Amino acid sequence: MNILITGATGFIGTRLLKALVEHHNIHILMPPNLVFDTSEKVNVIEFSDNINELHYFLNKHHIEGIVHLATLYVAQHQPEQIKDIILSNVYLGTAILEAVKNTEVKWFLNTGTYWQNFKSDSMEYCPANLYAASKQAFIDMASFYIETSTLQFVTLKLCDTFGPNDTRRKIISLFKEASESKNPIPMSEGEQYLDILYIDDVISGFIHLIHLLHKGKELEKEYVLFAQQRYRLREMATIFEQVCEKKLNILWGGRPYREREIMIPWRKGTPLPGWEAQLSLEEGIRKFLNHTNND
Repeated sequence: MNILITGATGFIGTRLLKALVEHHNIHILMPPNLVFDTSEKVNVIEFSDNINELHYFLNKHHIEGIVHLATLYVAQHQPEQIKDIILSNVYLGTAILEAVKNTEVKWFLNTGTYWQNFKSDSMEYCPANLYAASKQAFIDMASFYIETSTLQFVTLKLCDTFGPNDTRRKIISLFKEASESKNPIPMSEGEQYLDILYIDDVISGFIHLIHLLHKGKELEKEYVLFAQQRYRLREMATIFEQVCEKKLNILWGGRPYREREIMIPWRKGTPLPGWEAQLSLEEGIRKFLNHTNND
C-alpha cells in the first residue's frame, strides 16, 4: 500500500513510520528545510504551500491513504502562538484535503485528542484549550471535502501517551526527572485522573485502523483509544516509585492546576473495534525505564 504520513518526525510519527515501512511504500510530507535523518526507505516530499504540486505527487505515487499526525501542541497558548497553531492544525490538513481531490486517495486517518471533550459526561464538543479547538476546526473544514467526495475520513482520538525518547516533557518523563533530581519538582495537588497509553499500544491502534481502512470496512467517523485503567496523578507517581524503586522528589501543590485542567478524562467516545490496550501502566513504565536506562 502507498501511504503518505505527516508528522513523521514526531514522537508517534517516528514509531509509526518504523512499523509501517516494513510492509508498505511510505511517503512522508515535510516542511522545507527540516532535516530528516532516517535509515528507513521512504520517499520525502517538501510541502511549501504549493497545493498543485502536492496533488501531482499524490497522483504520481498512487497514494491510497494518508495518516495525518502533524500538529502543534500547546497546552496554554500565548497570543503570538495563535497563527502557528492555526497554520499547523487547520491550514495544513485543509491544504492536503484540497490536493486529494481527483486522486486515487481512498482514506484519510486524522489524529484527534480527548481534549476536544472537556466535559467528561457529555458527547458534545467542548475544547479544553485552543489546541483542542484547532483540532476540531480542522474536522469541521474536512466536512466539506467529505460531503463532496468519496473519501473515507476517520479521526482517531488519543488520550495521553508516553514512551522512550519523548521530547515533550510529559508526565512520565517528569517522573523520571523527579527520581533523579536533588531539587523537588513542583506539581499540582495531583488529584486529577489521567488516561495514558504506552506508545506500543498507540501504534498498534493506528495499524489496526489502517488495516480496516484498507479493507474498505464501513466505519464510524471517530474512534478513541482508551487505556486499560485510569489513575489519579498521585497514584501514577506511586506506581512509578514501585517500578523504579526510587522515591520521587515531587512538591505536591507546588504549582496550581492549569486553567481548564481535565480532572476526569472523557470516556464517552466509541472505542476502536478489535483493539484494546495490551500493557498496564506498570508494564509500560517498566518498558520505558528499560529503554531509557539502556540509552
